[in-house]
Amino acid sequence: MIEMNRKARILVLAALIALPRPAAADAQAADAVTSFPFAFQDYRLRNGLRVVLAEDARLPLVTVAVGYAAGSLREKQGQEGLAYLLENLMFQGSENVPPLQHITFVQKVGGELNAVTTPDKALFYETLPSNQLPLALWLESDRMKSLVITPAAIERTRQDIIDENRARSAADLYYATFAQLDMLLFPDPVYGHPLVGEGLAALTETDVQEFHRTFYVPNNAVLCIVGNIEAARTRELVARYFETIPPGPEIPPLPLASFRRENDAVVRFARIPDGNSGFHMGFRFAPLQPGDSECLRLLEYVLLEGETSRLRNRLLRRDLTARYLTGGLDERPGVAALKLFAFCTNAILVARAEKAILAEIDRLKTNAASAEELAKARRRFKKDYYDRLSTSMGKARFLVDAVIAGRDQEAIRRDLDRVLSVSPQNLSSFAAKYFVPQNRVVLEFGPK
Repeated sequence: MIEMNRKARILVLAALIALPRPAAADAQAADAVTSFPFAFQDYRLRNGLRVVLAEDARLPLVTVAVGYAAGSLREKQGQEGLAYLLENLMFQGSENVPPLQHITFVQKVGGELNAVTTPDKALFYETLPSNQLPLALWLESDRMKSLVITPAAIERTRQDIIDENRARSAADLYYATFAQLDMLLFPDPVYGHPLVGEGLAALTETDVQEFHRTFYVPNNAVLCIVGNIEAARTRELVARYFETIPPGPEIPPLPLASFRRENDAVVRFARIPDGNSGFHMGFRFAPLQPGDSECLRLLEYVLLEGETSRLRNRLLRRDLTARYLTGGLDERPGVAALKLFAFCTNAILVARAEKAILAEIDRLKTNAASAEELAKARRRFKKDYYDRLSTSMGKARFLVDAVIAGRDQEAIRRDLDRVLSVSPQNLSSFAAKYFVPQNRVVLEFGPK
């Protein structure tokens, strides 16, 4: 009798499993929108400096990040490399800090630091014990107020960058192809030039001083402090170190991108004598309209993120046309791109892999993503989003990026919800609008 009851329960359970599940309801429950994961304060000093504070008492650490809207888009023609040169000069000494001693001060107290230049910004950041917050603020304010720029420092830094770039090119056969892709994808002299360009060698001290005087000023910067801090005390420290720094001139607007429109997709070939066959494929999205950025961020997950995403599953698991595939979004002011990079065994498989990518994108245009597929993409996106914000460094960089991009407090707090609210129909409409031949470029490479 007991055995009969167990069998009955198993049969009932099997029947329930076999019933069709309400996929849309499951997806909605799994991906219910959520509030922004941490609190922050946002205010301005009288000199125009934007300040963002976020308390995080889990560890006795603090991250201080200073972002200047002084990326490579601010360079004039013939000045390619100026923004990156200035980033490196920020470590060459200020009124009270000798050359390279900014690094020494931070490392002596057990901290770590770095800097990066992108098309829209130059970012400097350090994480150190929270009781060393005054040290970090003093260091950042001293070079914001009194960076020392000398002809010798310019020449020494310029040569270091040239040597570094040569070493990277020699070590990576495909290094130059990434810059070639950008020039094809963004056929505009401002948007498409590499971070280290031919203009670097011809830069003058006047060029450097003018760029610094115009863009490395409080009214073109954001200071973000995240970690084990007390907000009221931190506001006092910020005022003490930064409020007396005078503002700079009015910041000129960013140049508008002007891309040539081609009738057909652009295809080029780069010869790599001792390399593998493969390709870059890039899709440009411009000008972005409201809601487009959210569609694109989720679309990246549907197409590329995770082993079961459409392109990875098709090329690496099903068709076996590629043996390596990577890629991601490149977001710039008013424009974005989805970039793919693949290794294949030979030129025949290169062609097949490219064709498969376009077929998957065309399928997305005509057949909306399923509720299950979209739910999976949302879950993965949310996980990565929270992972990024799990450290003081991640939070600080996220907030600086958002402020430099021009998002206000409300837009920042709604950021995650807006991405998770993208529907299958939104993705199909986006794909049909932007995935057209004139927005696509392909750079193939190989030994032939």
